[in-house]
Amino acid sequence: MKMFRNEEEYNKAVALLEELGDREGFEENEELVKQFELLSGLIEAYENQHTNIDVGNPIEIIKLKMEYMGLKQKDLQPYIGSSGIVSEVLNRKRGLSKSMIRKLSDFLHLDQNLLNTPYDLNEVSAKSAKPSKAKESRTVSDAQLFSEISSLPANLKQEVSDFVAFLKYKKGQSTAI
Repeated sequence: MKMFRNEEEYNKAVALLEELGDREGFEENEELVKQFELLSGLIEAYENQHTNIDVGNPIEIIKLKMEYMGLKQKDLQPYIGSSGIVSEVLNRKRGLSKSMIRKLSDFLHLDQNLLNTPYDLNEVSAKSAKPSKAKESRTVSDAQLFSEISSLPANLKQEVSDFVAFLKYKKGQSTAI
């Protein structure tokens, strides 16, 4: 098989790929599986060459790929973690770890660089009491913290953000005791 010459050929190939995957006994038919893998590789190569999603929100990219592949949140559990962790990640309450990025990249057939892009997390509501006045004077405001994190190199921003979120979580646990 050769690369598609235009979008019409590409669309026909995608339809054929879906039809192959839907055939009864597909998994047991070695010839169908080989055709499916070959066609899937050609489609992926065409998409990589003709789509421009260099930078975007990794969570939106994951959600689009899930929709395209017909996946549900539970399908991501082997690659992300428990259903709660999958939910937190997809709702931007928890960042993607390096391990998650590697596993999702392989599973979803995405370049790791698409998933290893900084994005904003939604603030998690803390159920802890307000810090005392003495502690407030020693703490850094969220705005100051965001400013400091923003000045970091791109490859460190997510790791520092995750660590800060972890510290806030642990602090909330210790004051609730």
